[in-house]
Amino acid sequence: MLAPNTAPILDDLLLDVVTVIELSDHDRQVAENRYRRLKPHLERPSSPLREPLMNSASMIYAQGSMAIGATIISGTDEDRFDVDALVDMTTPGHWSDDDVLDYLFDALQGFPDVRKIARCTRCVQMHFAFMHMDVTILDAARQPRIERVGEIFHSPDTGTGYRVPSNPYGFSTWFRESVTQPTYDFERSLQSRRRIYGVDRLPESSIKAEVDQENLPDVIPTRLDAQQVLALKLMKRFVNLRFQTRTIRRPPSIYFTKLAVTCGYEPSGLTTQLERFAAKVKAEMDAVFAKNAGPDERNPTHQPDRLNDRWPTSQDDRRTLSADMDYLLNALRIARTAELKDIAAIFDNLFGERVSTRTIDTFSKRMGKGSGRETFRYERGSGTIIPVAAAAAASVASAAVAAPSHNFHCEE
Repeated sequence: MLAPNTAPILDDLLLDVVTVIELSDHDRQVAENRYRRLKPHLERPSSPLREPLMNSASMIYAQGSMAIGATIISGTDEDRFDVDALVDMTTPGHWSDDDVLDYLFDALQGFPDVRKIARCTRCVQMHFAFMHMDVTILDAARQPRIERVGEIFHSPDTGTGYRVPSNPYGFSTWFRESVTQPTYDFERSLQSRRRIYGVDRLPESSIKAEVDQENLPDVIPTRLDAQQVLALKLMKRFVNLRFQTRTIRRPPSIYFTKLAVTCGYEPSGLTTQLERFAAKVKAEMDAVFAKNAGPDERNPTHQPDRLNDRWPTSQDDRRTLSADMDYLLNALRIARTAELKDIAAIFDNLFGERVSTRTIDTFSKRMGKGSGRETFRYERGSGTIIPVAAAAAASVASAAVAAPSHNFHCEE
């Protein structure tokens, strides 16, 4: 059962987790520059993609988490971001389903700052310091074409390659239009927090944005600070940590992305939004476990596009994710009435020790403990903070001051 009450302190701490695990403004600029450099690099004279790119109405843009602003550090042992780029083009008719990724692999050679390039089953992955970029080719559907609908290529090391219906642009547009938009004050408060406490991870890139490029759309959309997006970032971090050492396949992040919307909006704040989200995932897993089939999540803008076409593969997949949601819900229930030091231990397990340490440090600095002088006392089980000076004065000792004073409700 979802807790009906708000949790202002836990909301504030979870926002600090978001600030720690997401791309900073600096990191977004480095990523933006790399996205912008893709098109001229793939169209250079020696590129095997030059001719089909130049002869078609090609586009290159962000997809996945970058398109909705939900990119987070992926691993627990390194601060790495995984981002996705889509090359939307018309592929030559004589190319096989395996040729496409081979040509893309060759075309990406020599990309600035890249350390390693790997050909994967559905993309080519470029490794940079603290960042991987998965580049995928989308073969544009024939005219009359629904906007940016096409097929991506599945090309395994062994076995026959095939095509997969896809419309990532439509999905990200649906997502951005479906979430509850934040208030201006909330966005301004969160952006101020990012400027002070955000973590810059990506080193300065030697790539500079090509200001004179034409016909190149914005590749990284503006941030989307909807409460559902913040809960999605927290959920992805939690799931990444749980699956770090497992041998079974991790659920695709796009599956969680859809459920982050379909679970509904929770007006009680970020903590309750995350609980609502986890309860939705658990209910889905319990239902499909009972049937030993599914789920079958489809792209709302293109029904042939199955979002989880390679997961789950067994009852163990479903059972494991359901148990993870139980764990998350129970941990949040305990954290609601725990002392700060106990919340830190809970966050160690939910989001990783390094993330938890940075979160508590950030919270302490903001609340005035960074100087070594305690200026507040956390009241166990109350969800409030009492300033030490107020607690010492009998006339105001009973006046618990809820903190922080931010508006965590994102709706107007």
